[in-house]
Amino acid sequence: MKSLPNLQAWPKAIKKLVFTFAMVSFLGVVVGGVMIEVTTNLTPQGVVEQYKGISKSKLEPSEELKFPKPMKEMLITTHNHILGLSSLFLIMGFLYLSIGEASWLQISIAVEPLISLILTFGGLWIMRYLWLPFVYVVILSGTLMIGCYAWMSIVVMKTALSKSEDNG
Repeated sequence: MKSLPNLQAWPKAIKKLVFTFAMVSFLGVVVGGVMIEVTTNLTPQGVVEQYKGISKSKLEPSEELKFPKPMKEMLITTHNHILGLSSLFLIMGFLYLSIGEASWLQISIAVEPLISLILTFGGLWIMRYLWLPFVYVVILSGTLMIGCYAWMSIVVMKTALSKSEDNG
């Protein structure tokens, strides 16, 4: 199978564009992670409360009142995240795999965010409507998704900044 030219050998202008894309999309994912921390405190109970709501009897005076997410909001959240992030993950995976001969580990890292996208957002539905303990799958898949994306972004940014003999 014929492989793509190594990202390091791409023209300097294209590498600058790739670096900027990787940096901006990485920052977007970081902001999303901060939002998750703010809305859930990065705890299983926080995730459950964000989607299933919190009963008034358990509400502390300083806490925000949270209502169960209606189906319409669940659909909008799922739709927006799957469509937007799948495109982002495909592009970053493509760039990551263009760094050199892809090993099974590199291919796994490139594909993992797409798998976790389904597990995370599908898992929110399972947790919200069927089985609360599925929150642990949501947390694990979300962590793997963000971790793999961050790794790919950093590797792509580092490679895009590197000089090659052809266009240094």
